[in-house]
Amino acid sequence: MSLQIAVRERKPFFFELALTGRLDTGTYMQLEQQLDSLMAVSAKSLVFDLAALDYISSLGLRVVFKAMKDVAAAKGLFMISRMQPQVQRVFEIANALPDDSIFQSVEEADAYYAAIQEKVKSAE
Repeated sequence: MSLQIAVRERKPFFFELALTGRLDTGTYMQLEQQLDSLMAVSAKSLVFDLAALDYISSLGLRVVFKAMKDVAAAKGLFMISRMQPQVQRVFEIANALPDDSIFQSVEEADAYYAAIQEKVKSAE
């Protein structure tokens, strides 16, 4: 599955990004490039609407966390809204991890996050 990114400028330098599909090893660079473009035009605030994001991998998390850091450095506002339960669970776990990774590889992290998301979706 692919990733679709809809960008809307809500007011000057304040952008909303609605993500649809999967943010994974095959699509993270697409989001990274979009964010680089927005930061190049001095985006001050970003809102990620994740209502239609079905899956996020460790590389997807890295891109989102980097965007959060970049916006904080610009003294802007960063928000994430409307996460699906399985995606929200991955963010909760990632925020609870120490800064140093407990995974041996990206593949191991992705397998771990995929299993969590599948478990949450199955419980619904």
